Amino acid sequence: MKSIAMLLSLAGASVAAAGTPTFGIWNADTVKQVAKDLAGKLSPQGVASEKLADMGNYNFALALRRRSGTAEVHMKMTDIFVIESGEADLVTGGTLENPTNSSPTEIRGTAIQDGTEHHVVAGDVLTIPAGMPHQMKLAPGKEVLYIAIKVAQ
Repeated sequence: MKSIAMLLSLAGASVAAAGTPTFGIWNADTVKQVAKDLAGKLSPQGVASEKLADMGNYNFALALRRRSGTAEVHMKMTDIFVIESGEADLVTGGTLENPTNSSPTEIRGTAIQDGTEHHVVAGDVLTIPAGMPHQMKLAPGKEVLYIAIKVAQ
């Protein structure tokens, strides 16, 4: 949880430095409560998230995943993930299989071909640049809780 506090403090400081009078802080107890609430909000796809803040050119949410996600590419957003608990395999790079546009700047696929797999655990911080295919995969019975920060390019 210390990594959350540090990132959120840095995010708040960067907003202040940019001249925006907004500052936000989400203490460890608040984040724990949001995480607990997410367990009761899982979608049929095995994921739930709650946006913690929308700061204009970036936003962040807490996400709980208990099933593998779809493969995706965000054309105009960089993802930064801070793994808080659990573990997963993140596949990056390669090409999407069966790509479809879910919006003008988002592409989804059924899998990634020729990507690189990274095993991630609590404490890891990941950066996925805009335009890079990625997919979070979970082994049966596993879960991962993470902060997802999306930065507009």
